[in-house]
Amino acid sequence: MERFTRSQLAHLRDELTEIAAASPRFIRQDCNVIGRDFVIGDTHGAFDQVWNAMRLAGFDRARDRLFSVGDLVDRGEGSHRAGRFLAQPYVFAVRGNHEADLIDLHMDNDDPDEALEVLARINFNGMGWIAKLTAKERGELLKRFAALPYAMEVRSPRGTVGVLHGEVPRGMDWEDFVAGLEEGDADVLESCLRGRKRLKHGDTRGVPGIGRIFAGHTPQFGGAARLGNCFAIDTGAVFAEISDRPGASLTIANIAFQTSELARPREEGIVRLHHQVTAAPFGPYAEPEQASAPRA
Repeated sequence: MERFTRSQLAHLRDELTEIAAASPRFIRQDCNVIGRDFVIGDTHGAFDQVWNAMRLAGFDRARDRLFSVGDLVDRGEGSHRAGRFLAQPYVFAVRGNHEADLIDLHMDNDDPDEALEVLARINFNGMGWIAKLTAKERGELLKRFAALPYAMEVRSPRGTVGVLHGEVPRGMDWEDFVAGLEEGDADVLESCLRGRKRLKHGDTRGVPGIGRIFAGHTPQFGGAARLGNCFAIDTGAVFAEISDRPGASLTIANIAFQTSELARPREEGIVRLHHQVTAAPFGPYAEPEQASAPRA
């Protein structure tokens, strides 16, 4: 693996710090008035399946937008293609814990190259791919990751849609969640990247203040799952490539798809497409009486 010189690493850290300071943790996207908006689950380098999903959806690169719930890298051999994917003008991604971990490793470790060499050698958490990158390629990819927001809100004809990797903390509404992100609340940021308590506890109360939320992080090998107005769409795409895991697939969904279609996606290969839409506003799937948890 090509190493950074000491001066290169110092310069990269300065750049990552500047990019992070200039990049919002939360972004609002206007309604797409000329095309459709789709969202995909965790990719982990399975970009061939992303292209297959776009083809199945009839994706129009000039009019449609593609949102990602993060975790673009690790495990899959195509992880090195993440930078090219993020460079596409129709792609809008949030950061996942895998992107965040790579940034932290380079920012907080005394010798990130040595640490990465060990992790790549044992392919820890699927990180073997990174040893094949040049120092320049690694730096460019990290800079793209540093610019990614933690969450987005997308306007749609049916209502507002949240996109994030982990979860909104249980008992917290969307407004307080956004405020926590923008203030840099450590607990809110951690939940946004790694939270999975809603799925673990089968919490169907949902998140008040937002029409629906798409999240990843926790594979659902039986297909996308719904808890209130929260949709878990990581369906383990990369595991279909590296282990032939039964039920592993890539989920792509029109953000305005009918909830009733969740159990009957269009399937081709390992791609599951939810694309039937309606003009009706999103249903009241979040309990309005749910109180927002106080933040310190």
